[in-house]
Amino acid sequence: MPKPFHPLESVKRLRSRGHLGGVIPQHRAISSLHFPQQRLWSGLALAVGLTALLLLLRPWLAQLWGTEIVWWMRALELPGHFNTQYRGGDGLLALAVPFIDVQLKAPDGWVPVWHGVAVLGVWWATGHMSDAAKPVAYLLRFAALVHGAAVLFFIFWPASFPHSVDQHVGSGLRQAWHLMLLAPWIHLATYYLFPFAFWQRCLLSLLTWVFLLAFTPLQYALHVALVHSMGLVVMPLLHLLFGVMLDIIGFVALYGWAMGWQTPDAAHVPA
Repeated sequence: MPKPFHPLESVKRLRSRGHLGGVIPQHRAISSLHFPQQRLWSGLALAVGLTALLLLLRPWLAQLWGTEIVWWMRALELPGHFNTQYRGGDGLLALAVPFIDVQLKAPDGWVPVWHGVAVLGVWWATGHMSDAAKPVAYLLRFAALVHGAAVLFFIFWPASFPHSVDQHVGSGLRQAWHLMLLAPWIHLATYYLFPFAFWQRCLLSLLTWVFLLAFTPLQYALHVALVHSMGLVVMPLLHLLFGVMLDIIGFVALYGWAMGWQTPDAAHVPA
């Protein structure tokens, strides 16, 4: 008598087979992998503790970022109204941001045209790059597509652009802040579970915080200077490719470096 058909059992069997139909045995390293539960609980406690510490430091961090950005606005002698009367810090996880209202240059209808010519030039130049430089060419072409779309928008609907410099800076600072909040929890799932010493786990999250703390105000002070010099047409490119994306690249780079740290003997790794 044939056995009854069970879809879930069939799916489980398919998961252990390769594309040629053969059975894929479990790797001996995985079958012998030992994961101490105490390591999970210590990692969870570390993530909770670091998050609580960051929330306690939130007013100081907001003041530091706001003061530094306003200092750069005045040092660069950019026209506008800048102050550290913080806004938007009422929520449980919210961050107060400074008011940055830079005065832009008078609109020039030819600016998008010159940007369009530059986009076409970049697209043409990337087509003549060598095969070894193809990754850079792909990145430049993606940037050209983003900026080209912005150029078309500012040619046909320049008055409909809904974002301001103040909104751009405020959203960028909040994105970096949320990435700092998420850092211990991302590390909990990707780093704390490996047999690194407790101080190594803690150090990675602290170094990530230091990077974001130092890099973010410089990043958005430069954004304001570029928008003042080149116009609002560059803001979409700055937001999509040179905003939180750069923060994430630095985040991943620090993680990759930390994964190469020498681990103590597994028998001596503190939980």
